[in-house]
Amino acid sequence: MIKDKLIQIKLSRLIIGGILLLWLIFLVKCKPTPTVDKYAKEKKEIDSLKHNIFLLKEGQRILSKNVNKQVIVIDSLEEEIIITEKELTQTRTYYGNKIKDLTSASNTELEQFFTNRYQ
Repeated sequence: MIKDKLIQIKLSRLIIGGILLLWLIFLVKCKPTPTVDKYAKEKKEIDSLKHNIFLLKEGQRILSKNVNKQVIVIDSLEEEIIITEKELTQTRTYYGNKIKDLTSASNTELEQFFTNRYQ
């Protein structure tokens, strides 16, 4: 009877030991992934991308401001060009008329014209 009891105790310990061994093997093979760091890499990349987007938007804002300034400069230069073209047209017309008048002028009128012009 003692023999049967002894075997029974050893058998129960063996069963418990086997279960513990299987449980230990399961824990070693199936390492649980840490839930805290599961998305840490992705979050870091998202933060980096958000920062890059911020920098791009800031750069775009600065470039837009510069473009607007250049548009104003271009508009003022276009106005100057228009004014200069009008002045050139008036000058050409004036001297064109003078040259027409000189084609029928006498020598004394020609001398007087060039004397007045280059004084």
